[in-house]
Amino acid sequence: PGAFAPAGPSTIWKRRINFKDSTETRAYEMLMKDSAHDIVPEFFREVEYNGEYFIEIEDLLQHFINPNIMDIKIGKRTFMESEVKNPVLRKDLYEKMVKLCPGAPTPEEREQQAITKLRYMQFREEESSTAEYGFRIEALRVSGESPTTNLKKVKTMAQIENVLCKFIKNQDSVRWKFHSRLKQIKEKFESSSFLMSHQIIGSSILFMFDEMGNTGAWMIDFSKTVPLPQGKTLTHRDDWALGNGEDGYLYGVDSLIKIFENLECSKSDSRNIHAPNNQHDG
Repeated sequence: PGAFAPAGPSTIWKRRINFKDSTETRAYEMLMKDSAHDIVPEFFREVEYNGEYFIEIEDLLQHFINPNIMDIKIGKRTFMESEVKNPVLRKDLYEKMVKLCPGAPTPEEREQQAITKLRYMQFREEESSTAEYGFRIEALRVSGESPTTNLKKVKTMAQIENVLCKFIKNQDSVRWKFHSRLKQIKEKFESSSFLMSHQIIGSSILFMFDEMGNTGAWMIDFSKTVPLPQGKTLTHRDDWALGNGEDGYLYGVDSLIKIFENLECSKSDSRNIHAPNNQHDG
């Protein structure tokens, strides 16, 4: 809320969250010159307005009529390495963990009544599908319904498939179009000099389709896209260890491709996209 504003007939402004951080602007500027330019929204300029900074980018909604929209955060790691380098044990994070899942702390952690920021961040990722599948469904809106945002506890394959079938309205044609687009995103990513030389953290793929048969998916959110040290490379698939920079982005895309390929939706299904009641709210 408050992060976006319409700019023109086909563009939107996205507010810079951190006033001094131009990371996303630089990422878009580089991507416009890169082979991956057509899997991201078109970038136009950075704007200063009333003391705040915005980026002006393509309004993806312009390609659709009353679209169904889904945001999936990609990657096995959704936090920056700089966020978790501090080894200090924190009581507040232990209390947060216990509130979310009373059985999560180890005996040692119970004794200390404190955990590190790294432990807490990894615990949160294990609570969703991020740790196992390399992505999590952040939010979606089926046309004609209110947005659904309480999806971070969607974790198992059955729960993921349930949400995806609800989103695509059990339409095989939509499933195969998204499958094809994801394969294109993967190929563009692997051939991109920019994406392969950066850690891609907290980035999403935005999926949209409408009843007219229009479908599309784009990479969005580059505020945590940071360059690798000179000479360092990433697979974007290997497991992360502090210092190796791996983000698991392509691992997540691979998972989604496989899921869309094998997804079987019942035409008569009346699906509930909310997480099961026995899961803790987070």
